Amino acid sequence: MNQMVSQSLAGVGFPIAFVLVAGALWFALFRRHARVRAIGIGWIVAGGIGLAYLLAFGGFTFPPRESGHWIPYLAGGAALIGCFQFWGLRPIWSLGISLFTAVVFFWAQLLGNLQVLLWVLAFTAVLFVSAILLQQIIEDRCSGAELSLGLALSAGAGGIGIFLGGSAVLGQISGTLGLVLGVVAVLAFVWNTTVGPIVPLIYVLIFDSLLLNGCLFAQLPWLTAVLLWIAPWALLFGQRADHPKVSRRLGSLCLRIIGVVTMVAIALVSAFLLAPPSSEM
Repeated sequence: MNQMVSQSLAGVGFPIAFVLVAGALWFALFRRHARVRAIGIGWIVAGGIGLAYLLAFGGFTFPPRESGHWIPYLAGGAALIGCFQFWGLRPIWSLGISLFTAVVFFWAQLLGNLQVLLWVLAFTAVLFVSAILLQQIIEDRCSGAELSLGLALSAGAGGIGIFLGGSAVLGQISGTLGLVLGVVAVLAFVWNTTVGPIVPLIYVLIFDSLLLNGCLFAQLPWLTAVLLWIAPWALLFGQRADHPKVSRRLGSLCLRIIGVVTMVAIALVSAFLLAPPSSEM
């Protein structure tokens, strides 16, 4: 038991430390270079996810045999696609990687099965719309700290929900994703900068994949997954908070996050009510 706890703490702590150190250096060096800053932070977040997966599973699986094996590759692919988006055609890139992610889950049953094809199309649409909306939010409505913290709360709560649904390892990865995004939120707040469109794209692909894994292959309630997915949309309401004064930014940040916290709380209550606690791996 003690060994399991220590492994879990290491699996969470090392990715957070990596993102904190690397992210702080990157923010400090490229605070005034938005494109370079966004690319670097995207790859740092992807690296944190890859490290979390490595520590949780003990290694990478290549070629991937199950949908969960794709998590670190999807993180790297999202970071790469996010870089391409700076050269235009953002919707095309987002649609392509969303379709690829959907096919990953249903490849074995896809041929000749109309119902599975509908699942692929529906999941592609969810990923695509999520990515476009979040990337639009970060450019027009939210500061980097607001968006990152909203995503962090949803992903962290997702870790609890997935754990309750019976998958401790995937729950650990989701929780680590939330903490990593929380670190990015703190750094973005301190430097008062945006984080760019790559971080939300990585979040959409990884978190939605974790939620779908939890629903299809564990016992995560669909209602909980839907509530967690829509939680960050509360950031659509309100005004952007990037004031020079820390006190004004902090007050605005708290107000903007109340909606996300409310949605996350409702999602967790639904998870406790619909999914009995389980310790299965």
